[in-house]
Amino acid sequence: MPIRIEEYIGVDNIAKRLEATVLDEISKAVCDGYDIDKESRADWEKTNKEAMKLARQIEEQKNFPFKNAANIKYPLLATASIQFAARAYPNFVKAPDVVKGLVVGDDPDGVKADKAKRVGQHMSYQCLHEMEEWEEDTDKLLAVLPILGCAFKKTWFSSILGRNVSEYRNPDDIVINYWAKSMATVPRISEKFKLYPNEIKERILAGLFIDIDFGSKPSTVKEDGTEAAANDPDQPRVFIEQHTYYDLDKDGYKEPYIITVDKDTKKIVRIVARFKADGIEINESGDIVKINPVHYFTKFSFMPALDGNIYDFGFGALLTPINKVINTTINQLLDAGTWSNAQCGFLGKGIQLGRGRGGGPIEFAPGEWKPVGFTGDDLKKNIFPLPTKEPSLVLFNLLGFMVSGGERLSSVADILSGINENANERPTTTLARIEQGLKVFSSIHKRVYRGFREEYRKLFRLNQEYLNPKTYFVVLDAPAAVAKDDYNSESCDIVPVADPNEVTNTQKMIKAQMLMELLGRGFNDAEIKKRFLEAMQMDEIEKILDAPAPPPDPKIELENRKLVLDEARFEFEQQKFTVEVQEIEAKIEKTLAQGVEILAKAEAIEPGQQLEKYKADLQAITAEKKARDGNNKARVGRVASAKSNA
Repeated sequence: MPIRIEEYIGVDNIAKRLEATVLDEISKAVCDGYDIDKESRADWEKTNKEAMKLARQIEEQKNFPFKNAANIKYPLLATASIQFAARAYPNFVKAPDVVKGLVVGDDPDGVKADKAKRVGQHMSYQCLHEMEEWEEDTDKLLAVLPILGCAFKKTWFSSILGRNVSEYRNPDDIVINYWAKSMATVPRISEKFKLYPNEIKERILAGLFIDIDFGSKPSTVKEDGTEAAANDPDQPRVFIEQHTYYDLDKDGYKEPYIITVDKDTKKIVRIVARFKADGIEINESGDIVKINPVHYFTKFSFMPALDGNIYDFGFGALLTPINKVINTTINQLLDAGTWSNAQCGFLGKGIQLGRGRGGGPIEFAPGEWKPVGFTGDDLKKNIFPLPTKEPSLVLFNLLGFMVSGGERLSSVADILSGINENANERPTTTLARIEQGLKVFSSIHKRVYRGFREEYRKLFRLNQEYLNPKTYFVVLDAPAAVAKDDYNSESCDIVPVADPNEVTNTQKMIKAQMLMELLGRGFNDAEIKKRFLEAMQMDEIEKILDAPAPPPDPKIELENRKLVLDEARFEFEQQKFTVEVQEIEAKIEKTLAQGVEILAKAEAIEPGQQLEKYKADLQAITAEKKARDGNNKARVGRVASAKSNA
């Protein structure tokens, strides 16, 4: 019965199900692939080894042009690394938030925004507090990255620790073919790591490793590259964990697996599937057309390689030649000074200094004079100093030229190190110089930003799969909760809080001050104040923003009460006026009614001119009523206008 690869998903160790001959075949493929990839990057390893020596300023003995000659290493690489890490670390690790959620799609009711906020807070808590290694490893990564050109992080869920893990990996230990196109498409990624005997035993007991015969003591690699047997019984063993593809079901299509091999015995200790059920794509006939692997490694890039290799370029490759010229120049100047200060030469046979027939070396102490049985002229004729020169001014100028060139290449200048030689320079000019000098760092920060975004997305995926249905955590001493359903990639995305365009605190402060000028102009004043305080790196911003309102001014309070009293008095007068108007209108209505009644009676008993007179009187009364109504409306309007003005 053919093997179905779905059966391998979630299995702790597939190697337990395979025969020894199959394991040997797989082991050979893994070891051969590792050797091929390692050989492809041999020149890169040599360059990086030399760069790390310069950066670490390892002291070495030098016996040319004379024994114990000067061998100074100028700290150009070390300075460039420190300057980069000093800017990048506080920019990308901003407690209490390093991660923020972004809403994907429309969000009219704000539900997605609430989820994104909870996810950002929870992932920030994970990185800074739950994952103990994350911040320290991030600091280490940012220090090594500018020298080697790239660095890696491995992100996975540890069943032993019961939580997510994201650890730094040195590029020397991550073996990839030098000419691979990308991390997503490379056929092999091999990690070299060490385990102590007790750690190996723990994995065997947990069912993660096969209990194989590891043989004799493991070998250890010396500085010169040779291997020798270790005498320490607790010497760690070296393993190769290869993220690769292999056709276990023999259908002609290779599936992604993680295969772990002991480097000394070349025996497989573990095989685990590197795919999930939802990553298997099947066509209408039920055949597998593609398997999407789960990626564990995140590459952080410093500068794209000029030759297109996957390991990229760092200051180690760019500054090592310049640093070597600087070192040579300094050492030549020091050696020349040594020759010039400690004079030596030849002694003629015509002078005897009491040290045997042929004389001997004479040593002097400061301020010491030695008596001899010769005149000065005789001494001058028999002593010939070795012709030496003082340190060369040309070499000194060359030294300054090379140092300046190296600092320009690495963007390490006095103005960027906090030293300003021109005290009278205008602030705007200084800021413009800083911005121009940080162009290199800004572009590099954007590449590092992409690396952190990929790492956070891997953590997001792990939370989707392994997070408890509801998890409680603490943010700024306040309890909070996040649900597993909040980790929905269709409604939320994850990005770093850091701004790749902001490299220094000066840039942040300038932006914050520009925002402060917009206060009271229709923008969100509370958010503007919050960002200003964040740019100033103030602690406990919420306490500052949520300050209680100040007590009212007693004078203002008294004036407000007077206004309320005047308004009440005005309302009373208006109501009184309304009542009087209503009484007058009632009297007029009554008079009109009486007039109509009289007119009706008169019309019945007194026809003729007398009737016309009654009608004229009634019309006059009606006209007077209309005029009075108009005056009342105008007066009410004037009263309302006066109230509005008050």
